[in-house]
Parts: sequence; C-alpha cells; structure tokens
Amino acid sequence: MKKSLIALCIFFLIIIFFTIAALIPRNSIDFTPYGGDDFAHIYIFLILSFLLCFSGLIYKRYIYLILFSYGLFIEILQFVVGVGRSFSYLDISYNFIGIGLGLISYFLFSKIKKYYK
Repeated sequence: MKKSLIALCIFFLIIIFFTIAALIPRNSIDFTPYGGDDFAHIYIFLILSFLLCFSGLIYKRYIYLILFSYGLFIEILQFVVGVGRSFSYLDISYNFIGIGLGLISYFLFSKIKKYYK
C-alpha cells in the first residue's frame, strides 16, 4: 500500500508540474528535452501511465481513458488560454503513444518481476 501511495503522489506532482509547464509560453522556455517537444509528450505520458499502473488503485483498462482525457484537457486549455501555445492533434497522438508505451513497460516489468521472484 505504501508503494502505491508514493506512486500516486509522484503521479499528481507530475500532473501539477506538467499542467503549469503546458501553459507557459514556449518562447520563454530555454530548455528543450531530448528528442524535442514531441518526444516530451511521449516521455511524460509513459511515466504517468506506468505510475498509475504501479499504484494499482485504478483498473488498467481505465488508464487510457483517464490520461487521454487529461491530454485532451491540456490541449483545449492551451487553445482557450492562448498564451503562446496552440491546440495540436499531433501532441494528442504522442500522448496516446506514450500511454501505450507506459502500459507495455509496466506489463514487461511485472512479467520480469514475477519471473525473478
């Protein structure tokens, strides 16, 4: 239970950080992650989906729906607020890819963990 609570806390910290970072105008950020902005979406949603799986508090079939909705919310928020960011279908697709990779990573991690136990 303690591991799942820690994973959930890290998940929410990343959500808060990413939401704030998504609303900062892109030209005021000097940092570009490895692979560019597109891969940043994959990295972040991979980590988020892995953490939700690891927490075990949410059914895995709902993780796609929860994180996809969050990614769509961020894109709509960028469109509405209009602070140097814009709505992008490509970002949504990268989020989707990241979620899938996170679920696959967790599945492989759990198989390896069971094998060596």
